[in-house]
Amino acid sequence: MRINLEKFFLILLTVFALLFLLSFQAFVSVRSQLRRAEKIVEAYRMYVSEDYENFERYVEKNDLKELKNLKDNLRQRLFERYYILGVTKLNAGDFSSAYEDFKRAFQQLPQQDERRAELVYLMGQSLVKAGRLFEAKAQLSVALEMPNSLYRNQAIKLLIELYKQTGEKARAEELEKTYEGVVRQ
Repeated sequence: MRINLEKFFLILLTVFALLFLLSFQAFVSVRSQLRRAEKIVEAYRMYVSEDYENFERYVEKNDLKELKNLKDNLRQRLFERYYILGVTKLNAGDFSSAYEDFKRAFQQLPQQDERRAELVYLMGQSLVKAGRLFEAKAQLSVALEMPNSLYRNQAIKLLIELYKQTGEKARAEELEKTYEGVVRQ
C-alpha cells in the first residue's frame, strides 16, 4: 500500500508541476500582450495629442503593425496641414515661413507622388519672393528631374526667368533650348 501511496503522490506532484508550467506560460503570454497593448495605447495618446513626429518614431521603434493605416493616414493629414499653412503664409506675404511649410508638406509625400512637382514650384516661388535667389535656383532645379507636369513646367519657366534676372543669360538660354516646348506654352 505504501508504494501505491508514493506513486499517487508522485503523480499528484507531476500534475501540479504541469499545471504550474501551464499557468506560468499563460502568465508570460498575457504579460507580453499587456505590454504590447500599453505600447499601442501610448501611441494612440501621442496621435490624439498631435505629437505626430514622436508617434511615427514610436510606431516604427516598437513595430506596431496594427497602427500602419493610422500612420499612413497621418502622412496625408500632415501633408494637408503643412500645405494649407504654406499657401496661407504665401498669400499673407510670409514667404520664408511658407517655404518651410511647403518643405514639410513635401517630406510627407512618397517619392512617386505627382504633387511633389507642385511643392517644388511653390517652394521655389516662396524663396524667390523672400529674396533668397541662390536657394530658389537650387530648389527649382529639382524640377528638371521630375516627370512632366504643369507645375514642373511652371518651375522651369520660373527658373529660366530667375537666371535672366541674375545675369546668367547663357544658362537661361541653355534651358530655353532644352525645354523649348515648355517655354512656348
